[in-house]
Amino acid sequence: MRSRLLVIGTVVGAIVLFAWQSISHGVLGLPEKGLRQFPNDSGAASVAHAIRAIAPANGIYFSRYGVLSEVDISADYADKTQQFGSMMVKQVVIDLAVVFVLVLFLDRLASASVWRTGATYSALALAYMGCIDVSNWVWWNFPLSYTLGNVADQVIGFFLVGVTIAAIARRYTPVEVETAERQGVKAGAAPKSGLGVGVAR
Repeated sequence: MRSRLLVIGTVVGAIVLFAWQSISHGVLGLPEKGLRQFPNDSGAASVAHAIRAIAPANGIYFSRYGVLSEVDISADYADKTQQFGSMMVKQVVIDLAVVFVLVLFLDRLASASVWRTGATYSALALAYMGCIDVSNWVWWNFPLSYTLGNVADQVIGFFLVGVTIAAIARRYTPVEVETAERQGVKAGAAPKSGLGVGVAR
């Protein structure tokens, strides 16, 4: 794989993925489907103060009586929704790393077809997210809408990345002759000369 394709595919693919994530979270709210906010959650009476009393350190807590909780409370009980700037920067770095791996994976596909690549990456996302989100639905009774929303978010995102990097690959990768391992453009018959004389055998 040429370095130009690796760099451009990673950067553009990450931009597409981040743009989709912004739409999915900010406009459609797919990953937030089924989430409920605690009532009366403000000031000194916030739920964070109550939880800190039973969860003295940040981390993931569970109870065998049906509670699974991820705790990340700041020392000053700051509003997490006001910290999106730094978290978005970290998300961009994550997206770059993920798309970098997906671009490397492109050479492993039997065909570099744009739509087939998108469908293949969607299938990978579906299998992986099924292993995580559907398992959480089974074991911890996560809301079905939350589960389906997160699966759809990743499946669509990976499809868009697959289509993007496959289209870039078609632009920067030379056409290959078809082989048993990889489809390409079939070599045609040898052309005849202008005098109508065939190529000598």
